[in-house]
Amino acid sequence: MEEILKMFRENFPYVSREAETLAEVIGHEGNLFFMKRNLEGRLIGCAIVNGHTILLLVVDKDYRGQGIGEGLLRECEETIGKNGFEKVVLGVGFDYLMPGVPTSKRWAPSVHEHLDPMVNTIASDFFEHRGYEHAWGACNCFDMRMRLEDFCQNDHQIGDNIDDILYRWAVDSDLNEICLCADDACQYQDESFSKYYRNADLYIEDSHQRVLVAEKQGRIVGTLIVSIETEGKDTGNVGCTCVATAETHQGIATKMVMLGTRYLKDIGLKYANLSYTYSNLDKMYGASGYEISTYYFMGVKML
Repeated sequence: MEEILKMFRENFPYVSREAETLAEVIGHEGNLFFMKRNLEGRLIGCAIVNGHTILLLVVDKDYRGQGIGEGLLRECEETIGKNGFEKVVLGVGFDYLMPGVPTSKRWAPSVHEHLDPMVNTIASDFFEHRGYEHAWGACNCFDMRMRLEDFCQNDHQIGDNIDDILYRWAVDSDLNEICLCADDACQYQDESFSKYYRNADLYIEDSHQRVLVAEKQGRIVGTLIVSIETEGKDTGNVGCTCVATAETHQGIATKMVMLGTRYLKDIGLKYANLSYTYSNLDKMYGASGYEISTYYFMGVKML
């Protein structure tokens, strides 16, 4: 576990993911591991398969170009095929370490882009040359980040009533209505965000993760999770943005992100991230100053 976590952090320092979540995914009982070590016994390559998903395939940079990655991929594909699956998915399975393969390549136009200098197309090219295709078509998947010293949307804060909508911290009695809002917002997607809102710790006042809601005429119409240093020191996160279908296109999501981000800045954090989002939302998050830091190749291959 510690070896793999160390290798992950060293090779993907720009990927924003909670340490606890990484440990849970790596330690899942359904995982199959493929390891390569050097003569001294140090781990230099690793792949993790769960079902038909390759959760991780990584080779330390000093050992790339020697066929290690290709060998690991071959083992993964052979195992997935022998276990009765007809396709291989890169990234997201029962959960994920990364949404897909980090890359600087985009599949659709985007705005507010400032890629991490470590990101390139080497990994996505590796998979594309071996038969994998981007499963999202003409749609990007990406992470975004910002330096909070650059945040300048300071006209409002949490607790304000803006255009007859109250933006406030949620309490535990809001949970049912929050889940209804999240389910409504995600009704046309593959999964709902409501499962992320059911954690009771989100409704404790001094928690490192809290729920910001938008309340209109006594009804919750928007939700956002705001996190403090769950993915690293001096770093905050916003995510799981939901707005009730009937209340979209009113700027509610943009306001929640701005208010949540201002809170992160006000408490003294230096950076803010958001993860695993997609085309067109770069405009909404970009209004608060977030910029795309890495794209993901959402690879899939039929066996």
